Amino acid sequence: MKHLDLSTLGEIKLIELLTREIVLYSDNVIRGVGDDAAVLKGEGEDWLLFTTDMLIESVHFSMAYIKPDHVGAKALVASVSDIAAMGGRPLHAIVSLGIPIKFSVEVLKGIYSGLRSAAEEYRLNIVGGDTVKSPGKLIINVALIGCVGAGKAVYRSGAKPGDLVFVTGSLGNSAAGLFLYQNPGTRVSPEAGSFLKSAHTNPKARVKQGVLLAGTGKVTSMDDISDGLATELHEICQASGVGCRIRSPLIPQDQRMKEAAAAAKRDPLNWALYGGEDFELIFTVRPDSAAAIKRLFSEEGEKCHLIGEIVQPADGISMELPQGYFVPLEAKGYDHFKARND
Repeated sequence: MKHLDLSTLGEIKLIELLTREIVLYSDNVIRGVGDDAAVLKGEGEDWLLFTTDMLIESVHFSMAYIKPDHVGAKALVASVSDIAAMGGRPLHAIVSLGIPIKFSVEVLKGIYSGLRSAAEEYRLNIVGGDTVKSPGKLIINVALIGCVGAGKAVYRSGAKPGDLVFVTGSLGNSAAGLFLYQNPGTRVSPEAGSFLKSAHTNPKARVKQGVLLAGTGKVTSMDDISDGLATELHEICQASGVGCRIRSPLIPQDQRMKEAAAAAKRDPLNWALYGGEDFELIFTVRPDSAAAIKRLFSEEGEKCHLIGEIVQPADGISMELPQGYFVPLEAKGYDHFKARND
């Protein structure tokens, strides 16, 4: 039997390997493994969305710089963002903790304070969970049920050649905030420092935007940007069987992020492409629907940015540089089993 190495296999291929033919009773399963959330038949007019996310201390967060309430809120936001990426609304969560035996009770109370605050913000209930002893670091797992109108869930797999690629908000802010926490000597303006650190420790899920987009019926695919723009583009292209071309000058970057990148002597585009945890949405639409989508966002006081287009699979996944030529766009965002790129 050939030995498989996790660092070579990577997270996506590992999931594919482990979950082959795992759905045994499929009558009520509309979409299983392979998207931001599973889609299940409900009893009423809505479909159910089911997702889970796990955060591990020293992997996803550090108690050295993130407040306990922000740890709790961020754990919930990660799952809420998955529901948003399907065009749905969150309903009920279950939270389980793996707790080191000497962990502070006061810190745990702070984490649950953050969970409650986020639950209130996104109008969902925390209805149960489990607690066990962890032999190492603190572990937080959130399982979340949401809903979406029957037939209105948006998948990663619907993109077609000719579709236009959009993103919400701006990218790279969370990565810049993490850099500032890890390199406290980096000199930026107080306003930039506060904004970027908050983007990392207190991110927001784009539920309103996801529901808005799904409601149009014009969005062909969608994903949330949790592991970095480049990785999410690869996920959409792989699921849809297409290629894509994006243009680096069109990728939205906040001026405060660029300020931090200059101070850190880092490329802001690298943070925008590979940083992750921005929890913005990436989505595709047919060209004849783009104007209506942009108009709808404008009317709602929201922003979305055209960054490229979907192409034939033979054309690959590439990015146009300011000089006018294209280079391959690697999927080197966050992967639990490979080295992370800064």
